[in-house]
Amino acid sequence: MKKIIVTGVTGQDGSHMVEYLLKNTDHKIYGAVRRLSVKNHENILHLENEPRFELINMDLNDAHSMRDVVIDLQPDYFINFAAQSFVAGSWDYPIQTWDTDSNAVLHILESIRRFAPSCRFYNAGSSEEFGDVICSPQDEKHPLRPQSPYGAAKCAARHLVRVYRESYDLYAVQGWLFNHEGVRRGLDFVTRKISHSIAKIKIALDSNKTIPILKLGNIEAQRDWSDAEDFMEGVWLMLNQDAPKNYVLASGEMHTVREFLEETLKCANIEFKSEGSEDNEKYYTLDGQLIFEVDPKFYRPAEVHELCGDCSLAEKEMGWTRKTDFAGLVKKMYESDYALLTR
Repeated sequence: MKKIIVTGVTGQDGSHMVEYLLKNTDHKIYGAVRRLSVKNHENILHLENEPRFELINMDLNDAHSMRDVVIDLQPDYFINFAAQSFVAGSWDYPIQTWDTDSNAVLHILESIRRFAPSCRFYNAGSSEEFGDVICSPQDEKHPLRPQSPYGAAKCAARHLVRVYRESYDLYAVQGWLFNHEGVRRGLDFVTRKISHSIAKIKIALDSNKTIPILKLGNIEAQRDWSDAEDFMEGVWLMLNQDAPKNYVLASGEMHTVREFLEETLKCANIEFKSEGSEDNEKYYTLDGQLIFEVDPKFYRPAEVHELCGDCSLAEKEMGWTRKTDFAGLVKKMYESDYALLTR
């Protein structure tokens, strides 16, 4: 039985990856977590009795911890989803972001090189590496032009993956995963913030209670959004090609934050009217209750305005395709949050 280490299993991508691997392989899955005084295992509670899934303690900021795990387990695959992945937060915590998203990758690669050189390694990349884009859509040849500490850290990790692949003949890849959302997205991320807030607003409206006003920054920013669950197959395909190669996974469509907000309001059957513009724009219910307003405090120091991925190479060479469209993703997230809040 082959062994797979997956980091970040308490988060969105790692937990979905474990589910995918349990369903589609016969391998033993080791979920790496940090030892914490208070557990944050909500996303994997339903998996902890699975006989092929085992939690292990490992800290990405402790090189000795990673080395010991690789030595002891001798994994066949190492899938790294652990990261400080909140882009806006990377300005507040740039050093932590760099240590977790870049330095930790170097420690993993070095452990694999020294103690398990046949292990296949995947590191989670990001569309934020393209940053200040020069053309759209962005494919695998687009230059790296990060606009945030997070994007810069992911770029550094990508170069490390390439250097170790070419220097030591490791099977090491880093995919460009464009924005991928879902029911397990953290509440700090704009898509989940919207779906969760609109569900709360819907409940408040239906029960004649005070409306919790949603506040967002730049609602004209455009992103390429997909369902995170669709990307797990793409990651596994990347790890099982004849030769290691990086791919873009994306939808090939751009939608604004405004579109995501309005599609969510549509799912909630909340009719609205807009007043004001730019920093002063607000949405009201038809009877005049404030439900949303732009708040400049949520603007980023440097904005990435247009991200749109070209996944044609992944479709052609790996046969990967996404299954959920934009409207389906929004509906799925809203309905999940509404059910969560009314449970």
